[in-house]
Amino acid sequence: MNEHLVFLDVDTQVDFMLPTGSLYVPGAEEIVPNLRKLMTYAQEHHILVLSSADAHPADDPSFAEWPPHCVIGTSGQRRILETQLPGAIVIPNQPGAFARPVEWRGQFIIEKQAYDVSTNANFDAILASLGPRRFIVFGVATEYCVLSSTLALRRRGLPVDLVTDAVRAITEEGGRKAIEEVAAAGVRLVNTAEVCALLPKEQ
Repeated sequence: MNEHLVFLDVDTQVDFMLPTGSLYVPGAEEIVPNLRKLMTYAQEHHILVLSSADAHPADDPSFAEWPPHCVIGTSGQRRILETQLPGAIVIPNQPGAFARPVEWRGQFIIEKQAYDVSTNANFDAILASLGPRRFIVFGVATEYCVLSSTLALRRRGLPVDLVTDAVRAITEEGGRKAIEEVAAAGVRLVNTAEVCALLPKEQ
């Protein structure tokens, strides 16, 4: 069953996740224990992890709307330790930057400059290479990048689970509306314990 699961870890980067981050999502550090459980589970069961990552140039136009964040080469752009796996492969948002791996395993970091992970020029090629999969989504922020990326998967007809105790919103109301919207789009709402019970423990 693990061959058919993919974890989509959305933007769990220092600038969003930690109180010292430049665009800190309030309370994001509270989901770190569940993020750690999910990433450990992925490693133990050889589940592929796709991780989206904001990767902004210093003069990104989006900084007119948001404080500068996740600027390429800064410490804030890095993932938190709990969601950074060894040997991760980075796929920049440049046409042709993706080459199908010999084996889909470990972590692939998909860079983007917008909310939606599918705005990476290589995203549809990645999906085509993966074939039919069920996506399990978690990360931040619920009403922005999590919402946009989850709906992008649903628009492509893919089954999606959202891990409701491993996401965090900028505002409580925004988070609630986002959860309602993805549920209406056919996303299954699950929690970390349910995800970590999907596969039997390996002997």
